[in-house]
Amino acid sequence: MTYFYLLALAAVVIGHFIFAYGQWFRWLDICKKLTDLTEDEAQKTISMGRSFASYNASIGLGICLSFLLPETQRHWTQGVVLALVVLTAAVGASGTKGTTILVRRLLPAAVALVFLFLK
Repeated sequence: MTYFYLLALAAVVIGHFIFAYGQWFRWLDICKKLTDLTEDEAQKTISMGRSFASYNASIGLGICLSFLLPETQRHWTQGVVLALVVLTAAVGASGTKGTTILVRRLLPAAVALVFLFLK
């Protein structure tokens, strides 16, 4: 089970870094995919995209740093973070078009959370 958990957790971390990259450097593409904003409207929200990017990068980095904790604290911390990612991804998925947030953020975090509980 540990192997599957680590793979799922890696998908969560990599996904957060990919989202952070996209939100920082490709915000207009992200807006087009997730919202109905016009290009002019999306252009006005670039600083908001960078703010989102910093949060996503922080989550990915935080999960990585959690491996420095003792095992019991690490599992508890990762579990709480994964549960919060599932919750925030569900909220995000409900407010965007398409299934990008659902598939690329919620699903990996939910799978990792299940494998963590099965450990």
